[in-house]
Amino acid sequence: MTVRTSPSPRRGGRRGGRGADTPDGTAGRSAPAWVPVLARVALLPPLTCYGIAVVVAGVVAALASGTTPGGEPGLGQALAVGIPLWLVAHLVPLQVTGVPLGVLPLAPAALLAVLVATVARGAVARLEGDGRSAGLLHGVGVPVVATAAAAHAVIGVLAAALLTPETVVDASPGLAGVVCGVLAGLAAVAGVARPCGLLALPRRLPRWARHGLRGGLLAASALLTAGAALLLAALLADAAAVADVVADVAPEAGSGAGLTLLTLAYLPNAVVAAASWLIGPGVSIGAASATPTAISSGLLPPIPLAAVLPQSPPPTWAGLAFAVPLAVGSLVGWRLAPTAPDAATRVRSVVVAAVSAALLLGPAAALSGGRLGAGPFDPVTVPAGPVALAVLGWVLVPGLVVALLAVPLGTASDTRRRSRPAPSAAADQAPADPAEQDAAPAEEDGSGSEGVAAGGDGRS
Repeated sequence: MTVRTSPSPRRGGRRGGRGADTPDGTAGRSAPAWVPVLARVALLPPLTCYGIAVVVAGVVAALASGTTPGGEPGLGQALAVGIPLWLVAHLVPLQVTGVPLGVLPLAPAALLAVLVATVARGAVARLEGDGRSAGLLHGVGVPVVATAAAAHAVIGVLAAALLTPETVVDASPGLAGVVCGVLAGLAAVAGVARPCGLLALPRRLPRWARHGLRGGLLAASALLTAGAALLLAALLADAAAVADVVADVAPEAGSGAGLTLLTLAYLPNAVVAAASWLIGPGVSIGAASATPTAISSGLLPPIPLAAVLPQSPPPTWAGLAFAVPLAVGSLVGWRLAPTAPDAATRVRSVVVAAVSAALLLGPAAALSGGRLGAGPFDPVTVPAGPVALAVLGWVLVPGLVVALLAVPLGTASDTRRRSRPAPSAAADQAPADPAEQDAAPAEEDGSGSEGVAAGGDGRS
């Protein structure tokens, strides 16, 4: 017995002494295992983001000046320019030469969020592999999320503090800390959702609520896809105007590369604006605004994406654009129709779908706009409140109509199939005992249980 238990400390010693000192095998796991994992969560995403910002600044400056990235304008300038670019990737509003810059690109923020989520998910998997619980509140979820949020908040404060009005670009340290921390925290929560069991929480909701949430995701995805298709069609239709803007603003390789990167960074903003145009509220840049039914002319910034904003009165058929959100709402109602046996439950599912879609696209619209200097292009507005209300109406009204009218189409057979108990594996085989064969028909019409209650042996 002694010989068999003596190698246990040596095995624990080879693994760093983890789980060898406590009876439960968890409290005694070595604390230093947390250090490299949480350090990776805290430092890898912000340093990677800053490195990419420095490379982009250096390459664009080198192309613009016709030098190599190591020459003039120099690495020092690229390191300095990387700081405000890092803040822009975290959606921190800036002051450029004293004027506000609040309309920030969503593409870098989305890529940063994916990086933070990936690193956080890997950290939870690593700590769980060391024997720790992957739970959110009583496991490694909260430390990982808190580390990501706190690190980005602290680095955001330091980055904003390094900027001053004398350096052309300025930012509020307090606001930078809050915005960076919230963005990283939300991204980390999304990353640890699956290993920490957060994705299982919707399973505790009623069936109609789960179907409603899926319908809301379907509506939001469909509207954004329609917005992307509309933006692509507008770019192709106004290709000449877009080419003229590029030729005027970026005639050289360096400026062309910078304009291309700027356009790609603002593509998600333009997609949300196009979806806002489809559902009705539209988009405005300074005095210029466009909806399917009305247009106000005004000066537009010299960027390719702004060139597709309509400047002439809309044609009479422009109102057909409303057929897209109408079709999306009808699709949601059609998808939710077979999911509930009665009309009241379907109504609740459609209401949940409409509210969840509005809660997704409303904040997206708010993040897509903002201040743009203090001149004729200010502000860029994708109205969040009207967008949320429009999405709510477009999903709720046609969704309810289709879901209620489709009751006879999808529920009779679906309800009958759902209410019938699923056959077990044993039921597929013929019973060996003749008494079981006699009892089977009695159980189908419920007489078997009543006979037991009346006669005691089921044969009365």
